[in-house]
Amino acid sequence: MAAVDELLAELRAHLRAAVSYTTASMPNDVYEGFLFSLVIATARKSGAQIRYQDVNGSMASNLVFRTSPGWLYSTARNYTHAVLEFGRAPELEVHIGVKVQGNSGVEHECDVVVLDAEEADLCRFARTSPRASKCLLVIECKYYTGHLPLGQARGFAGLSADLGRRAHPIFVANTGSGSVTKYLTGRTLSRELHVVPRASEVEGVQSLIREAFKDHVGRRDSGLRVY
Repeated sequence: MAAVDELLAELRAHLRAAVSYTTASMPNDVYEGFLFSLVIATARKSGAQIRYQDVNGSMASNLVFRTSPGWLYSTARNYTHAVLEFGRAPELEVHIGVKVQGNSGVEHECDVVVLDAEEADLCRFARTSPRASKCLLVIECKYYTGHLPLGQARGFAGLSADLGRRAHPIFVANTGSGSVTKYLTGRTLSRELHVVPRASEVEGVQSLIREAFKDHVGRRDSGLRVY
């Protein structure tokens, strides 16, 4: 099991910036940051231009992340998000811990979200939550020091159904269990368990992230190759 300092070292290396997490941060919060950093690392390897912005749209070098779910438009703190640019395809934003409106109209707390930058701008202007139909990727992050409960998999199944296929929902955990694996596999839901720094499963997560990017670019800039 990865300790907080291992997660911090890995995410700092991927983000190439100072972050608001410390060794005293809650492991589940840092784990979300770790998955955020895998999105950034995958985007960079796939050819994206990356920049970090604060809630006012200014460039950020000291990254401040949420440690509890909130609204994308919140200015309670100067939270950071990433902006990804793949050629001529519309820009994307990557956020930690924001609420997303499912297709049912119900809001869900999502750990890591990649969405259309235009939708993010609309949310900041209208003070609304992003729509699932405008999300490219949603990662549900679970960090446990013991057994991974089956209930987490059941909850993810409901979340996936309400978000829809375009959101490419992925269940990621630092540990696992046979029942969780069997449940998610039986429902053909995307998942990767035992994901910790330097584990081979990290490649599995990045492969799923890359597929979401390829889908986005393929629909918007068919001439651009995503590696």
